[in-house]
Amino acid sequence: MLEFAAIIDRKVLAFFMTLTSLKQQPNETASINWLPAAHLTGAPAGAWRSWLQEKGSLTLRLKSHAQQDFKVSVLSEKVILAPANEVALLGCIKQRAWVREVLLEVDGEPWVFARSVLPLNTQGGLRRRLTQVGNTALGQVLFSDPLIKRGPFVFCAPNQLSTPSLWGRASCFYAKNLRLLVAEHFLHPMAKQLALSGAQ
Repeated sequence: MLEFAAIIDRKVLAFFMTLTSLKQQPNETASINWLPAAHLTGAPAGAWRSWLQEKGSLTLRLKSHAQQDFKVSVLSEKVILAPANEVALLGCIKQRAWVREVLLEVDGEPWVFARSVLPLNTQGGLRRRLTQVGNTALGQVLFSDPLIKRGPFVFCAPNQLSTPSLWGRASCFYAKNLRLLVAEHFLHPMAKQLALSGAQ
């Protein structure tokens, strides 16, 4: 009985140590330096600029380049205290938010890393729809509702994630009782496949 209790104690201790470790991991997106469009002068022109400033559904545009398939791979969905840079973009007080991180994959290659931040004080049916999309792209909800509007873009330079990345963009989507931040970072496989140069 004592040996069994010791095993249980070790498992409980290991669980709490793991939980503590996860809570102490830094939020890599907290240090991203988001800049308004006026600072986009350093970004590549031509085709790259059109991707960065795409106002329609990025999902649909990515799908148009797929030879075989388009896939949303969910990396994580969690509730956290939103970092200060994201709170500033949302225009709200610091609070807990539902955060979803995904890879948008074209023909098996990751083209975009996307992060969505939804404050928990969001109410109504839209919150349920957005937090229960599973491996469906959020764009299918956001661009199918005419009452949802998109705010201006902000941008970030390459390599501000822990994984190699190219230019990124972020914007807020608004509706009654809704304020959602969506950030999208373009990745190297996309640039290679589309022969986009000068992105770094």
